[in-house]
Amino acid sequence: MEEISQIELQKMIVSSCERVDRDKEQVNKINVFPVPDQDTGSNLAATLLGVKDAIEDKEFNNIGELGDSAMDGALIAAQGNTGIIYTGWLAGFFGALPREKNLDTKKLAVAFESGYTRAVDSVQNPKEGTILDVMRAFAYSFRENSEEDNIIKVFSIALRKANTALLETPNHMEILRTAGVVDAGGLGFLMIIETYFDILKLYSDEDIEELILATGDNEDEEMATKRFIQIISNRFEVVSLLTNTDYKMEKIRSKLHHLGNCLDVIQIGNKTKIHIHTDSPYEIRDIIKEMGDIENLKIQDMAKEVAGEKSIEKVSIGIVIDERAGLGQKIIQHYNIEIIPFKIDWPEGETLGGNSVCEKIKEAKKQGITNKPKINPISSEFFFEAYKNQLEKFEKVLCIVSSSKLSSNYDSAVRAKEMLPLNDRERVFVIDSKNISAGQSLVVLRALELIKELRNMDEIVKRLTNFVPKINVYGILENTNWWKKESKSFWFQKKETYYSLVEMRDGKMTPIEKIKSSDLVDVLFKKIAKISNREIKKGGRMRAVIAHGDNPEDAQELRKKLKTITKTEVPFVTITDPVTSINACPESLIVGWVIK
Repeated sequence: MEEISQIELQKMIVSSCERVDRDKEQVNKINVFPVPDQDTGSNLAATLLGVKDAIEDKEFNNIGELGDSAMDGALIAAQGNTGIIYTGWLAGFFGALPREKNLDTKKLAVAFESGYTRAVDSVQNPKEGTILDVMRAFAYSFRENSEEDNIIKVFSIALRKANTALLETPNHMEILRTAGVVDAGGLGFLMIIETYFDILKLYSDEDIEELILATGDNEDEEMATKRFIQIISNRFEVVSLLTNTDYKMEKIRSKLHHLGNCLDVIQIGNKTKIHIHTDSPYEIRDIIKEMGDIENLKIQDMAKEVAGEKSIEKVSIGIVIDERAGLGQKIIQHYNIEIIPFKIDWPEGETLGGNSVCEKIKEAKKQGITNKPKINPISSEFFFEAYKNQLEKFEKVLCIVSSSKLSSNYDSAVRAKEMLPLNDRERVFVIDSKNISAGQSLVVLRALELIKELRNMDEIVKRLTNFVPKINVYGILENTNWWKKESKSFWFQKKETYYSLVEMRDGKMTPIEKIKSSDLVDVLFKKIAKISNREIKKGGRMRAVIAHGDNPEDAQELRKKLKTITKTEVPFVTITDPVTSINACPESLIVGWVIK
């Protein structure tokens, strides 16, 4: 076999994920370094399952595309020292490969060595006697023999070298020698490359019996597993995925190294995975938060892990919102948010096409219909049912409703809470967002962010209360007299049509000026840029949400312009909610933004 294909490489990786998941307890039971928490196999398996989910049964045009998906899956799922180190290895491996469909020994040799180098870079203090020894032995052997065309032969020699390196790890690490075991991470990595080799043999049509060399399965070479107890110098393990950070790996290490040990950092694209053992997990969390956005966070008490007790700290909070927030379905489904819709009564006998309210309004406009749809208030019973549903899934519930000055939703949500049994009542918290549409979306996004940071409910409520006044909302709306019956040709009279610039003030949408320009995007962008300029110059970061009345072209153009402002994030663009659509009419453009 002189080359392996992209499909073969994909199968090698998927099979290695399945192998480690199947045999993870073999790795767990010899886990004594850096602490005997018996989860190295589980952490590596979790990382690999993230890779498997990202690439299994997917079609890729080349190895570069395969690598992009594999690395993204690993980075999101990576857990523990070994998971972070393997993710670094994977990034180096794929980063060195050409975006082609086939690989020979020389290209593989470069990739394996690059994988080892990147893995070393992800560790703050690389030590002898660890997984790095196994990676190095395999990579160097593969490089030394890469002039040989037969990949099977080169691979088998390198695999034997890796196995020897694993068996020698106790000679470099006193803790392993005392326990009578090899390095657990090294064993996990050996399982991975053993599986690669097994798949290569399946795809080869050569007579390869002579090339199959021992890989450590000899009974005489097995290491006896012993029970070993170690004093844990740092009790907690913190693992976090960070996005949108300007910090490089060395700067992250300099901020965190004094707070613990076993610090591992790996960066791929705009994502950074951080792992550290510490006695100050919440100080670590708060420092990480200042570096960027926490996508996920895990705090584990390793002392409880060793004792077999519940060790992973979780914040179980479900969210309930009314439909005015205008969140996209992806966010609603991903975070299991309970959304309460409005009931809209269209005038009897009028049939309007279109799925969204904006589409129906446009159709009504064409037909000259003047009867305004009736928006029914959300009753307490709907909030009550939503609370019950979320309390079955979560320990506590946070209800974020649209401005109490624009609807009765806040009152309904509070009354619904009082309808619950006393024990459940204490688990539900209601917040008036004092916003609608894009502004309300920002409150929900901030709540999700705080939940991911493992903040408790009292702290979340306090922080959201302080956050709400910082939100800015501007909107440009068409002539809002559309629904007045006395105007027979109100739908479009060129000389009377105008746009209004409105602003969210004290929970209400307040008109501030008429807009003569037809370039709505430019008007909004200039207003936002002028207001935010000072804070941006001080190092602030803008988060903005855009809602539009079936006007996607302008919405995307505004998103593009906003992203030219330094450090601006636009999580999503959405169509306006039904109530805003009816009241604001088509062609509206609303932006909520906050400087963090």
